[in-house]
Order: sequence, then C-alpha cells, then structure tokens
Amino acid sequence: MPLLRGRKLHFLHRGSSADRVDSVHGIVIVCTVFTAHLLCSMMTRCAGVLYLSWKNEFGSSASQTGAIASIMSSFSYFAAVLAGIACNRWGCRTTWILGGFMMFVSSLLSFWAFQLYQMYIIGAFLGTGVALCFISSSIAVAQYYKKYYAIAMGFTTAGTSSGMIVFPPLFRLLLDTYGWRGTMLITAGLSANICVVGAFYHPPYTERRRRIKQPEPDEQLEVSQTDNESIRMEIHPKSHEHAGRLDQKKGRSLLTLASSLASELGLNLVRRSYRFTLFCLIGMQFNIAYSCFVVFLVPRAQLCGIDEQKAPFLLSLFGFCGLGARVGSGFFVTRKIPVEVTYTISIILICVAALCTQAETYVAFAASACIVGVGTGANKAMFMVLLRKIVGLSNMASGCGISYMFGGIGDLLGPIFAGMLYDKTGNFTAVFYVLAGLVAASALQMLLLPLLGKIEPGLKEKEDQPAEV
Repeated sequence: MPLLRGRKLHFLHRGSSADRVDSVHGIVIVCTVFTAHLLCSMMTRCAGVLYLSWKNEFGSSASQTGAIASIMSSFSYFAAVLAGIACNRWGCRTTWILGGFMMFVSSLLSFWAFQLYQMYIIGAFLGTGVALCFISSSIAVAQYYKKYYAIAMGFTTAGTSSGMIVFPPLFRLLLDTYGWRGTMLITAGLSANICVVGAFYHPPYTERRRRIKQPEPDEQLEVSQTDNESIRMEIHPKSHEHAGRLDQKKGRSLLTLASSLASELGLNLVRRSYRFTLFCLIGMQFNIAYSCFVVFLVPRAQLCGIDEQKAPFLLSLFGFCGLGARVGSGFFVTRKIPVEVTYTISIILICVAALCTQAETYVAFAASACIVGVGTGANKAMFMVLLRKIVGLSNMASGCGISYMFGGIGDLLGPIFAGMLYDKTGNFTAVFYVLAGLVAASALQMLLLPLLGKIEPGLKEKEDQPAEV
C-alpha cells in the first residue's frame, strides 16, 4: 500500500508540468469548458431573437428593450471582477458550479416577470452567473495548458459560436410553440447542466500545492512579534510611547488593507502595465460594436423586409463562421504568427462587416454575418492568449476581472446608445456607420502596444509568461 501511494504521488508530480498535465484530463477540461461556453451563449449572445417578443410584451421602446440584453451581457463582464476574486479564494470548481446555479435560478424566475424592471434585475443576476462560469472555466484551461494554450482556447471558445449556431433557430421554434416565457423555462433546464460539467474539473497538482502552502517561518515569526507587541501595548494603555506606536500600527494596517484590496482587485496591473490598460480600452470599444451586432442584426434585417423565419438564421451563420475562426486562429498563432497581428486583423474585419450591412439585402446581411463571425471568433479566441502574454499566468484571474469589466462597460453602453440613435433617426444606417468608425479607431490603437511595452514599469511575474503562445 505505501508503494502504491508513492506511485500515485509520483504520477501527480509528473503531471505537474504543463505539457504532461494536458495529456488526458486536459482533454476532459476542454470538452467541459466547451459545453459551458455553449450554454453560456444561450442568453448573452442569442437574446436578439427574443427582442421583438419582449418589446411587444412590455410595450417598451427600442432603447428600453435593448437594455435587457445590454444589462444581461454587460453584467457578464462587470461581475468578472467578482469571478476573479472568487477563483482566487474558493477555486475554479466552486465558482463554476455557483455560476451555473445562478443562471438556472435567473432563467427560471423570468417565467414570472411581468414588469420591465423585473427583467432588468433578472438579467443582472443571469449575467453575473455567466461571468462566474466563464472566467472560472477559462482559467481552468490556462492551468492545464501552456505550449498548446492557443489551440486549446480556440476549441473551448468555439462553444460560444456553436451556441450561436444551435440556439437561434431553436429559440425561434420554441417561441412559435411555447412563447417567450416557455422558452425561458426550457432555457433554465439547459442552464442547470453547467453545474454538472463544472463538477468534472479538479485543479492540477501544482495548483493544489499552491493553495495549501503554509506560511513561511519568517512570516510566522513576524506575526508572533506583532501579536506580542499588541499585548504589550494593552498592558500599558496610558503610555504615550505605546499610544503612538498603536496609532502608527493602525496607520500601517489601513495602508496594508488598501494595498491588499487593490492587489485583490488587480488594480496593480493597471498601474504597472500600460499595455494592459490600453488592451482593456480596446476591448471596451470592440464590445460596443460586438454587442450591437448581436442584438440589432436580426431586428434590422426584419425591418428591411427580410422574412421573420429567415432572419434568425443570420445569427446561426454568424456563429458558424465564428466557430471555424475560433478553432483555426489557434493554429495560426502556434505557427509563429504573433498573436497581436491576429487580434488586429480580427478588429478590422468588424469594420468591414459594419459597412456591408448598408446594402440592406439578405445577401449583404449574410456576408456581414459571415465576416463579423470570423472577426469576433478570432478576437475572442485570441483575447485570453494575448492577455496571458501581457500579464502572465499568475495574474490571469485578476487580469480577466479587470479586462472583462471594461468590456462590460462597452456591452452596457452599446445597445442602449444604438437604441437611442435609432429612436432619433428611425433607421439603423447611422448606427452601423458609427460602429464602423469606432472599430477602425480601436484597430489603430493596437499599433501602440509595442511602444507601451518599452516604457511601462512591467510586472514582476515574468516567469509565468509562456515562451510560446
């Protein structure tokens, strides 16, 4: 029995290297994360199919109705900060299952929503659940892969595109059969499966060893000395010297608390890495355009005379092209093409797609859906790869939280601003011209990344950055 136990520990130690860990269980992680991303895309990326049903049900304006999908999608980014903290504190598995449970409960409660503000609240909770699930599952892939991380992320993020292929026509069928309330009820049942796939994950050996690491002897000695000093201060409360020391200790405690809070939220990344700050701003601009495409592509096609049965298939076409781009972009990066180049090209494609919609024909809408699918597919797949290259593996959870928070600002402002612009002009022509200009500006900003890399203070965790991505 001791011999068998020793072999087991030796096997775990062998599996601690990234290239060995991702051999067997890494494949299981890819499959489970793919499924989680597929189910997360049900509401955050396919809500455009339910847009007109919500508008007619609540008698709301275009901007008020667009705010439902906007809040839902933006909270999936805003809550990423909480997801990063939860992953650091409780681990990816607990955070993953908690996110799936929140999605299930939120979708279930929408069956009894009869006021617009209730949908806003439900959308916020559902988006928070998506953030917990998405961030924890993405970090799980980063823990199991290093050399082939770009390929692994390409396959896992393909779950989002697969969801955009499957769920729009499914939602259309469910809407015709059960109405939007019945559709949300069925969506709740599907969301519960995220908890099941999350249970398959367990952290690799190196991650478990890091989480159970005990304090160093010097740290224990420092704590003991601090406690003894506190006891001596309590014995002589009237001493001015000890009172001064107590005030000084309180000041240090406040500074330590503030420093710990900033480190927990990942604010040190913004201060020490200018590239990371610019990367977050580019992601915010990109998400403004991306969220508007997802929400308003189908309604615009319908307003241009496209049949209501054919319009939802634009999102499926969008998802199908994104599926191929997500998988293929990982192979391009591993062939020594810099990830920054792939990321910039993906942004330029969104600008082209926005201009294609101005033709207002089904062929033009289909071409736009294909181009934006390829662009967003490559962008979303390479997002985590470029983030890891900038901040390193040890800062992934905090980096995800900060960058997705900026993305949430874009997701919140995008549909609301587009809806207000539509209410003023009465058409989507000006909306998509503005989106094209915004995306073009973000592509130009990508050229500043190499320059900022030379002048920024830099991060300490350089050893966690992969040699190849």
